Amino acid sequence: MTEAELVALLRRRAGDASSLAIAFSAGLDSTALARLAVEAGLRPVLLHVDHGTDSAPSARQVAQRLSAELGLELRVLKAEFDEQGGGFEATARRARYQALEAAWRGTVWLAQTRDDWIETVWMRFLSGSTPAYWSTMPERRGRFERPLIVVRRSLLQRRSSGAHADPMNASDRFDRVHLRRSGVLERIDPEGALADAISGIGVRVRRLQLRAWDVPLEELTMELRVLSVRAALADLWRGVRVRQSFVRELAQAAGRPSRKTRRFCAAGHTVYLRDGRLVLSLEEDVESGAKRRLGEE
Repeated sequence: MTEAELVALLRRRAGDASSLAIAFSAGLDSTALARLAVEAGLRPVLLHVDHGTDSAPSARQVAQRLSAELGLELRVLKAEFDEQGGGFEATARRARYQALEAAWRGTVWLAQTRDDWIETVWMRFLSGSTPAYWSTMPERRGRFERPLIVVRRSLLQRRSSGAHADPMNASDRFDRVHLRRSGVLERIDPEGALADAISGIGVRVRRLQLRAWDVPLEELTMELRVLSVRAALADLWRGVRVRQSFVRELAQAAGRPSRKTRRFCAAGHTVYLRDGRLVLSLEEDVESGAKRRLGEE
């Protein structure tokens, strides 16, 4: 893809949108996206989420400098962390999306690239998850769009100068950092062809709608219950990865038949076990015509 094609891509993705913002960490990718947007004649608002980490003041200063350089409005948002668990990455991601949604009602561009997409597919594959989890970042979900998701990061390097170097992107605490540093993907899947194939299998498996199968979970062996629970969770909680310990806990509970509706929570999500099935919410009470509160028996 040439530089002219990159600029044309953003013009097409913007269309006639009158309200456009960029989730602007001031990192390499979001800096390149902001510069490309300006080259395309766009005037997005830059939304910078302050996570309150040790590097946050430095990131905010870089965001302020870059926004002034580009002549774009910058809005600094405060991340509000919840206590729903899932580790720092998951908690920070939830806080970031909540801040962006509250601050902007129009389209928000995210700066993930084809490299991020490939890495995520491989991380889910290597984690030992079922094919139902082999999916990742869509080009669009609600008001959030990823205009660079088909673009390799190497094409953006010239426009990322002066960006903030987040130390978390070099921290061994995170699996993605280990995967990048290993260089294994450059050796076995340099163009992402295998990632495309893995993701394609995931799409086909999800179309099977495994949670709609007729066999109640309590009638399965423990091993099959574990597989069925993982598949059902992947279908119910799209894009959410859960710990194996939670899957086994849920599978064990499903092996103990009960007339009660039981509630289970993980990664900030809730699922209910009822009549040998996993469901997202309680059905509407036909007699009262009112929907019961989640968690009530």
